[in-house]
Amino acid sequence: MPDSAPLAGNNAATLALLAFGELTAFERMATNATTAVHMDDKVTLARLASLSFANFEELSQHISRLGQDAVELCQHFEPTFTVLAERTRPRDWHESLMKGFVFDGIMNDFYRTAVDELSEPEYSLAITILDDTRATDYVRNRLTLDVAADTQLASRLALWGRKLVAETLGRARSLLTDPFLGIDEELVVASIPAVTANHSKRMSALGLVA
Repeated sequence: MPDSAPLAGNNAATLALLAFGELTAFERMATNATTAVHMDDKVTLARLASLSFANFEELSQHISRLGQDAVELCQHFEPTFTVLAERTRPRDWHESLMKGFVFDGIMNDFYRTAVDELSEPEYSLAITILDDTRATDYVRNRLTLDVAADTQLASRLALWGRKLVAETLGRARSLLTDPFLGIDEELVVASIPAVTANHSKRMSALGLVA
């Protein structure tokens, strides 16, 4: 991320971080929709992708009302997301679903630390988006069924999940402690145990060991 990037103000910068997260979720789910074998998965993933893009649009419009350009602010976060994407390329559809499950779960937990620093009405907007669990619920239910039916898949996804969490935790901490956001680093560090505990619970819900 560029060292020379100007501070955008806590509210606009934090909303931009959430917006970029929604944009990457849209891209991932749209890709998963095109590669899904079953029509019901295609339709569900396409709908979830559209919801993420709608969130991106809503956040972008709000950032504009704050006097900032959402695309310009998102560009500040792009290098970190790009490095993470390159280091965690899924080999198939199930690994891509797992990537979204792990990445979005961990990032959303960290986002809540950032969102707690927002004022109204930005706080309510961000929390409404973070509290929407439709994508997480779909992926959890879909993976749980397939993992229960295929022990080899379960073992492979458990290993993949461990790689994902290691990569995501490091990148997430880097993002949240960026001076661009203006968040106290101690708050981010203090949230890590809860974030990792929540990740373990989500993996257990799939029938996998974190």
